[in-house]
Amino acid sequence: MIGTGLEDVLPLSPLQEGLLFHALLDEQELDLYAGQLAFDFEGALDVEALRLAAGALLRRHANLRAGFVHEGFDKPVQIIPRRVELPWEEIDLSGAADEEARQAALADVMQADRVKGFDLAAPPLVRFTLVRLGGQRFRFVLTNHHILLDGWSMAVLLRELFTLYLQRGDDAGLPRVTPYRDYLGWIAAQSRDDALKAWAGALEGVEEATLLAPDRRGAAVEPPHYHGHELAEELTAAVTELARRHELTVNTVVQGAWGILLGRLTGRDDVVFGGTVSGRPPEIPGMENLVGLFINTLPVRVRLDPARSLLDLLRTLQDQQADLMNAQHIGLTDIQALVGVGELFDTITVSENYPVDAEGFAEPVEGLRVVGVHTTDDNHYPLSLAVLPGTRMHLRMGYRSDLFDRPAVELVARRLQHILEAIVAEPQLLLGRLDVLTDAERAELAGTARREVPAATVPALFEAVAAGQPAADALRFQDTSLTYGRLNARANRLARELADRGVGPGSFVALALPRSPELVTAQLAVVKAGAAYLPVDPDYPAERIAYILGDAAPALLLTHSSVTLPEGAAGSVATLSLDDEALAASVAGRADTDLTDADRTGATSPSDAAYVIYTSGSTGRPKGVVVTHAGVASLVASQVERFEVGPGSRVLQFASPSFDAAFWELVMGLLTGATLVVAPAADLAPGEALAATVEQHAVTHATIPPVALAVMDPQDLPTV
Repeated sequence: MIGTGLEDVLPLSPLQEGLLFHALLDEQELDLYAGQLAFDFEGALDVEALRLAAGALLRRHANLRAGFVHEGFDKPVQIIPRRVELPWEEIDLSGAADEEARQAALADVMQADRVKGFDLAAPPLVRFTLVRLGGQRFRFVLTNHHILLDGWSMAVLLRELFTLYLQRGDDAGLPRVTPYRDYLGWIAAQSRDDALKAWAGALEGVEEATLLAPDRRGAAVEPPHYHGHELAEELTAAVTELARRHELTVNTVVQGAWGILLGRLTGRDDVVFGGTVSGRPPEIPGMENLVGLFINTLPVRVRLDPARSLLDLLRTLQDQQADLMNAQHIGLTDIQALVGVGELFDTITVSENYPVDAEGFAEPVEGLRVVGVHTTDDNHYPLSLAVLPGTRMHLRMGYRSDLFDRPAVELVARRLQHILEAIVAEPQLLLGRLDVLTDAERAELAGTARREVPAATVPALFEAVAAGQPAADALRFQDTSLTYGRLNARANRLARELADRGVGPGSFVALALPRSPELVTAQLAVVKAGAAYLPVDPDYPAERIAYILGDAAPALLLTHSSVTLPEGAAGSVATLSLDDEALAASVAGRADTDLTDADRTGATSPSDAAYVIYTSGSTGRPKGVVVTHAGVASLVASQVERFEVGPGSRVLQFASPSFDAAFWELVMGLLTGATLVVAPAADLAPGEALAATVEQHAVTHATIPPVALAVMDPQDLPTV
């Protein structure tokens, strides 16, 4: 424990607070933030000089002697003793039976050192191990907790280490050490309110986290796995030149590309991920040579407007980062509390651009060569991207193997390279025209192309199935079922009613209906009349519903007496309640035969709109996306071929009717000859309710998102 000779008691920097929190929270055997830096030396190593140099580092830099305590304090503090014993160990593997045995023993040494970890309250949180490998071969291992040092500081320490080695621990001639307390004092002098105000503006409108990992519950039980991806010299030079020409940083270009890819992977047009900043304020004298933890992990927000050019996106991103320069000292925890959505992201980018002379480190002192460097520098994020500069830019992807497999991470890296290639090739390209699929993926898709399927409308496809198997179950809802013949007849009667009211090609019909046979009937009736349906979730706020209805201008709004729309939400849109007695009587008197163009207000074709879905609108106004009938026949063919769905299958309608995925399920259930299983929302709650619904209806096909599957046991879905 800490001795009586205290030199200082200091507060923690924002990232130190975060790392201490993770250390206290994480009770696993392995500490992800205990990093190793190992050098393989060949030559006449002066072991005593190296030990003296290591001891001098601890004497020179007070914060290397820091311990971190929280019990008994309102806020955690770092306590710095005047002296600590040098944690130095020498291990001799020179007597190993052969090189294979020696390397196995060396791996065991490295693993044991890594697992050993640190007690953050017991300084120093750094140790040195020298392993003799025989002859003039050595491995020198510097292990430290990340709460002490960042990558830039490690580069400064290494320069000092080799200078001190030459001088056998004498620090004469080395520059005066600027104490870490100067940096902590600088942080304390900054305006917290101004910084939080800046972040509030930068993240205004962010309503949910950007999460890529399917399920992140539980901590990783092993270190992250890594995948390295190296860019060609030509691409590296092109990225650098693009950045120089447009007064951007290379980091901005890479972060912009990552934001684009993250948007496509998550299906969002507004994404947030983590980015590290150096955190070294130029106002502090000697800042470039100061040793400590200065970096900070902060949110990076990228808004993906398809109508903007790639270059415009990058310029906007860099401007945003510049506007936040004076607010980079704030801790991530405070920023996330400000936004109020919990953890904002689960991916981070790291730009490793440290003051290291790689060529000089190859032979740091005369007669001693560095023939290998090994590092571990992990973090708790499910997926991370580290960018290492050089003539060939190196992308190092760190990932949790329980959440991502290696092929998926390799594909992410290739797609990122593809986006970088697109940016340098055509920076004025509109974002909406950017294809993130790699050339190899495109070639694979082209090679697996199936025969052309003639385009057809949803009514034509459904009516063909109904004519072929009128007595087969088309829809199941709780304890009732409808055959294809009965469902088709119901939809035809309602379609004729709509057509007589002027509904037809070119018009929209809004549907504010619960999950029920009436909803499916209405969807079919609208497209049979030639119009497109617009699902409206009655639980949406009145303002959102009013905006959607005002923007789409539907000819009618179909609802039910069991549905209560927010007051004023429907505005002036003509509203019909399907259980109204007069309307029900009128519909019942209609012919139940299939409609022709003569029965409609105009001719129909596969190019007509089938439905319109409004985006989530997490920022700004929601946008309506109109989908035509044109691709439905191909979708049916692919579902039948890929998922073997058809007569006898039972397809669960799991997605909300207001989501695009609901149409996928509708098509899979009714246009393949299968049975569509519809259930109230309460019966689809992940867990026991969903399992009971699946069992009751013997569901064979379901599209369930990972977040819902995460709480299910495979035994809960035996028929799927």
